[in-house]
Amino acid sequence: MYSTSILKFYRVLLISLFLISCHSVHAQIFPSFGGERAGVSLGSMLKIGSGARAAGMAETVVSVVDDASAVYWNPAAITQSISHHAQFTQTNWFGGLTHQSANCIYKINDASTIGIGINNLSAGSIAVTTEFRPLGTGEFIDFRTLSFGISYAQQFTEQFSAGITVKYLDERFGVIGLQGVLFDAGTFYKTGLGTSRFAVAISNFGSKLTPSGTVRNAGGPPNFNGQNIQSFQSFDPPINFRIGFALEPIIDSMQVWTLSVQLNHPSDNAENYSLGSEYSVMFSEAFPAKMIARGGYKIGSDQERYSFGAGVYIPISGQDFLLQLDYSYTDFIAWGGIQRFTAGIRF
Repeated sequence: MYSTSILKFYRVLLISLFLISCHSVHAQIFPSFGGERAGVSLGSMLKIGSGARAAGMAETVVSVVDDASAVYWNPAAITQSISHHAQFTQTNWFGGLTHQSANCIYKINDASTIGIGINNLSAGSIAVTTEFRPLGTGEFIDFRTLSFGISYAQQFTEQFSAGITVKYLDERFGVIGLQGVLFDAGTFYKTGLGTSRFAVAISNFGSKLTPSGTVRNAGGPPNFNGQNIQSFQSFDPPINFRIGFALEPIIDSMQVWTLSVQLNHPSDNAENYSLGSEYSVMFSEAFPAKMIARGGYKIGSDQERYSFGAGVYIPISGQDFLLQLDYSYTDFIAWGGIQRFTAGIRF
């Protein structure tokens, strides 16, 4: 379909990104350590996953996603969608934070697909307090983080696809701002053995992020002897390298059972492993709506444990449109549970 030189160039590019990422995240195989890296990155909103489907499977989806959420998880996988797709996810995060994500993919042709992803995390207005005025000074600061990404993926052969995302990050906390341009890249490979496939993705790769702005002091120590603060330390973005494998032990015209396993290598924490499962069953051939159940578990994570979810896919206007509604619950060891709701449409 494409010349050998183009295919080789794309593979060299992805291998180079992989090698650079391994150097950046301090390679760690079969980890026993790594938790000491917690808190060494900026742009933490980028670590909040997109889509209730992925969350219900413990985010074990780099080799599974075939919808618009692939813009976040693995840009190469947007080629696996059979049609255009758009979705919106609402998450009530911890500490009064609200997270929304919107993703859309458009198939240019059978081989090329583009995508757009928007993520927003906000806390609204936060009252300013001091040790002498614990009920508030009457001032308020705003916190929000916004990212916008554009993805492009190409299916080079029936088995191999690759994709890349360029995204812009903008974070605001009062008078402090943070901006940066980051990249995601991924591959998706069908092994040819049944439905098994293998995927590799790297997220949030880029240069160090440095906050900017001026912090007004209240005068005197400990505020740097009354001087305004205008210089801040730089940190890496939250790079994450994922390898996933998936297959369907059961697949026919009425039901599909998917199993997946994934290695996650974040730059700011220890490696962890996740297992995921998804089972879908069709109501009938006359009414091809689907009911879906999902579950997953993370191994080696000091934050997350199990997750589960459900979904319903309903065809509307004949077979031209498909309405998708998904729900998930994720158990966090220290903070309780997080629920996600996703609504999407294929067209």
